[in-house]
Amino acid sequence: MRHQLTDAAHLVLLKGVEKCSFSTVNPVDWNIFSVKRSGKQWTVDLAWKTCTCNKFQMDHFPCSHALAASRYITFKLYCEVPIMAVGHPSTWVVPSDIAQRMILNPNSRRQAGRPRAGRHVSSSERTTTQSCRRYGQPGHNSRRCSNPPMINEGTSRGVPDEYRRKCSICHSIGHNKQTCPNIDSNME
Repeated sequence: MRHQLTDAAHLVLLKGVEKCSFSTVNPVDWNIFSVKRSGKQWTVDLAWKTCTCNKFQMDHFPCSHALAASRYITFKLYCEVPIMAVGHPSTWVVPSDIAQRMILNPNSRRQAGRPRAGRHVSSSERTTTQSCRRYGQPGHNSRRCSNPPMINEGTSRGVPDEYRRKCSICHSIGHNKQTCPNIDSNME
């Protein structure tokens, strides 16, 4: 087999490749990797060619941890955004003025009733303005109308009197036959 390494260096490289297959690699940065194997952890920096086992720096030859990290590198790795590890909260250095601050939970009480639908209106959809059924005014509906209700004023809801319901006894608008004031006079 033709390669640029000596036979001894090639054997060391093959042993490292065998060892790296049992390693778990997690990226820390673009060039820094955390390699775990059999309960131990090493940090490999491929840009500076360093490893926490110090074999990579001493021999100027990749150790098994560096080989595991280099096997992990793919095109997909360079498309991902690295997430920097923050470490365990017990190791954080927090200034005393910030540590003394009391952070309360936000007021997260839900409003009563069914939530409104947040529908996006299409540009081709015609918009309609609300109009009040009592007065016919645009901009609000009868439930939200702040005007006082109409009492027998010619037209209500924009409907002429001849089309409104009338009392079947006296034929006047504003009541029905059960509440007709003339019911006693008509019965006699």
